[in-house]
Amino acid sequence: MKGEEHVVNRAEYSHHPNWTPDRIRQLRGKRTQEQFGKLIQVLKNTVWRWEAGYARPDAERSQRLAALAKREGFHQDWKLAGSAVLLGDLEEGSKLLAWHFKLRVSRTRSRR
Repeated sequence: MKGEEHVVNRAEYSHHPNWTPDRIRQLRGKRTQEQFGKLIQVLKNTVWRWEAGYARPDAERSQRLAALAKREGFHQDWKLAGSAVLLGDLEEGSKLLAWHFKLRVSRTRSRR
């Protein structure tokens, strides 16, 4: 599909943080690359190139990704709508969960 991507080197992503390979992968979730591509009207190979960091979405496809993210409850800070938080680092996520758990336990104990 003509005009659907801009080929970049991996270092160029620092200048285009909105649709990084990880964020595209997070938005795709458990869908196959083919299923995801159909949602945003691109080929599955295009999704693969975006996720691999060999290309990035052009303005039109970026708008489609943003519209899908909005429909599915993603925000610009990449947190799920509601109380869940997307965590990229397992160790950091474990620390955050432990901190929240300790906070809850201490509040429960102080109410007794």
